[in-house]
Amino acid sequence: MKAVNCYHCGDECGKDQVEFDHKSFCCLGCKTVYEILNQNSLMEFYELNKTPGIKPKSGGGASI
Repeated sequence: MKAVNCYHCGDECGKDQVEFDHKSFCCLGCKTVYEILNQNSLMEFYELNKTPGIKPKSGGGASI
């Protein structure tokens, strides 16, 4: 069985998967953020982040 990743954060959904608007979410928090973005015409957020859950590698930068 193929793992399903959260539409919002990219984490694996697991057994507590939430389905909404034909999308899968790992928790109610991610579903709620999706709803807020959708209700406020901010869905371009998902176009800016094509790989949700992928974090930039740390190191090499200046520390503050």
